[in-house]
Amino acid sequence: MAEVFLAHDGVLDRDVALKVLRGQYTNDEEFVERFRREARSAASLSHPNIVPVYDRGDTEDGSHYIAMEYVSGGTLKERLDERGPIEPDRALAATAQVAEALWAAHERGVIHRDIKPHNILLTETGHLKVTDFGIARAASAVTISATNAVFGTAGYLSPEQALGEPATPRSDLYSLGIVLYEMLTGVVPYRADNPVAVCMKHVTEPLRPPRKLDPTIPAAVDALVAKMLAKDPADRPASASELLDDIESVRGGAAPPLPTPRTGTPRLGVPAPSATQTTAGPTRKPRPQRVQPTVHRSRRRKAIGAVLACALLGLVLLGASLGLSGGPEKDTPLNRVRDIDRGGLAAPNAGSDAAGGGTGETPPPPPSQPPSTPPAVAPPAVAPPASVSPDEGPGPSQYASDG
Repeated sequence: MAEVFLAHDGVLDRDVALKVLRGQYTNDEEFVERFRREARSAASLSHPNIVPVYDRGDTEDGSHYIAMEYVSGGTLKERLDERGPIEPDRALAATAQVAEALWAAHERGVIHRDIKPHNILLTETGHLKVTDFGIARAASAVTISATNAVFGTAGYLSPEQALGEPATPRSDLYSLGIVLYEMLTGVVPYRADNPVAVCMKHVTEPLRPPRKLDPTIPAAVDALVAKMLAKDPADRPASASELLDDIESVRGGAAPPLPTPRTGTPRLGVPAPSATQTTAGPTRKPRPQRVQPTVHRSRRRKAIGAVLACALLGLVLLGASLGLSGGPEKDTPLNRVRDIDRGGLAAPNAGSDAAGGGTGETPPPPPSQPPSTPPAVAPPAVAPPASVSPDEGPGPSQYASDG
């Protein structure tokens, strides 16, 4: 949708990449708005692994342009075409750099939707930067077009995108898995004569593991690729941050853990993995920025709340039973209540009780002759126990769906 030129910024004396919208699209409001949205999406991102946008504007003749950083090392696709596959450790390092860029974008609500080697640029020192957010959109924004247009490149398209479903952060991780597969083997896993057939292979054809093409690829790396290229989004890493943890584990020689249970939204007819299907990964320091609560925390809070509620109910019932128990000392609390009713403002000593402890005074002995007409004494008023719901306690945490 655009042509890219090498230009020079005369004000700041630097080379820039100038992306100009093609002439046939300048009268198409949808393309123009998408082009502007590219600038807004990319300009909101600031990360060492993302190509920064410097400026956006319109010319007098109606052209629309974006000025961005010029990265002189070419694309990852050009490097693969020139030199072939990359050894696994370097391929994992490159994947981690792209995952860092996606993590920053996803945290801002931006999904790239077209991750491929053509959109991954290399600096002269081999540093990777992701560019071309031309079809990225904020995850919470509505689509411009009323049609369910499929954006992306067929060889790197996720199954859900091929089916016309909305792209999610896990869609970007699938595309990155295709890039990792190509870095390891030199080819993409799904090929056909036309883009439609390629899209259908992403949806239906089982993955051919990289080790089938190159047996020297470590089994842990092979397992990571399989996890990233799972047909069901819920079976992939839950986020770019989790993918970075998986890469760290694989580079240490361990297989990546299975997906976290109950994360993501499986497609219709695909059950979520059960807890018995997961295995614990190696102990590693968690990434401080990642927050991934699970439903187990909510259940634990409910259980603690129920225990506290039962304990409180038991204390109330115990107090009621003590207040209703009989004995020769039962008139003492009533006498104290009467004293307060007669105007005595001094509160009873907290340490005193019916046994006479606290003040050291003993209650007067009962009269030898009971009165002919015993005074009517109302039984002590006992407050009914507070209504406590067994489920009372900290409510369940509100979590956003990661689907």
